[in-house]
Amino acid sequence: MNANEQRIDPVPRPLGRRRLLLSAAGGAAALAVGGGAGWWARRDADTGHRLWSRTHTGGRIALPPSPRSSLYLAGLDGTVEALDLRTGAARWSTAIGFRKPADPSYGWPVAAGDGLVCVATDSQVQALDAASGTLRWTAEAPEAPEAPEGPGSASVRGTAVDGGVFATYDDRLHAYDTATGAHRWSTATAGGFAPVVAGDTVYLAGDEERITAVDASSGERRWEQRAVGGPGGGPVVHQGVVHLTTADRQAPSVLALDAATGRVLWQRARFGHWLLSPSSVADGTVCLSRSDQVTALDAVTGETRWTAQVPPGLGAGTSSTTVADGMVYVALNDDRLHALDLATGRFRWRDEPSSFGTQYTDLSLAAHDGVVYRGSRTGVYAAAASPT
Repeated sequence: MNANEQRIDPVPRPLGRRRLLLSAAGGAAALAVGGGAGWWARRDADTGHRLWSRTHTGGRIALPPSPRSSLYLAGLDGTVEALDLRTGAARWSTAIGFRKPADPSYGWPVAAGDGLVCVATDSQVQALDAASGTLRWTAEAPEAPEAPEGPGSASVRGTAVDGGVFATYDDRLHAYDTATGAHRWSTATAGGFAPVVAGDTVYLAGDEERITAVDASSGERRWEQRAVGGPGGGPVVHQGVVHLTTADRQAPSVLALDAATGRVLWQRARFGHWLLSPSSVADGTVCLSRSDQVTALDAVTGETRWTAQVPPGLGAGTSSTTVADGMVYVALNDDRLHALDLATGRFRWRDEPSSFGTQYTDLSLAAHDGVVYRGSRTGVYAAAASPT
């Protein structure tokens, strides 16, 4: 294999109907017993829904809002790639510059939109042409003191692309012009999670028990809500409502805020165990994972629709969740992926690696048109919602 070739792992042979039914039954039994980590580890890998996989490089992934022609990967090897959605083959690959290596569990934040793919490293925001990978512009990150934790601990929170490029460095949100990379404005934040853009507003959930809405054009603060507790994940904006979770270990909550005013529409207080992941919203349903459970709430009222068990991951079961096409996808931090029916919470299928690691890995998920894409430090793969 030469340096320009891309290794795409072969698609496993589809499971026969009998084996598929047996696998589903075994999965249901495993879910029923909760932990069962030893039993799961002794099973063969269940990859019947995979369309393609790439194990030679891993990192964070992103899909643009539209059109969705490629999946974009910010690799831990210092490259950004555009992957064909159907095959996983690299359409282009571009090396990016940085002072420090990316955290081996997280990688550099990546976002796509407006014809750009943007990556925020410790030293620069880089914007690439989404079609060709050509560097459009580079914006130097603001100078910051060395983080005491050492390499890989740069306080880059994330990027968002939608009528502008937004990145958070050292508790300040910075806005850059999409066409030129010129710095537009910056404003103080409370740190926390990556910025989320919806319409003409940027939303930030901070570490200091608050969420802030900022005008995307001017940086002017529109509202700030301090009644939310410490956020357990970045906000999700859906149909004029901001959904978020809190990380209060004693009394975690799930909240819905009016996106225009910040007013609390509903709040589920003392929501079970410590919430460790942001919510995902679609079809009037809010889904979130906590420890070894996935819960679906009515997006309008906050009432519980269903609760389903999933095996715990490493540590306290930190996971990533996304909702699309009538499915709920839950990626555990030990590389397992579970698919549940959005309407009922019924277990549909799972994807698991041939062996389970012991090192924490952050999972990034994206789903579109009946396919879920999963990226982590161990690789990237695509799985179909249906085996057909």
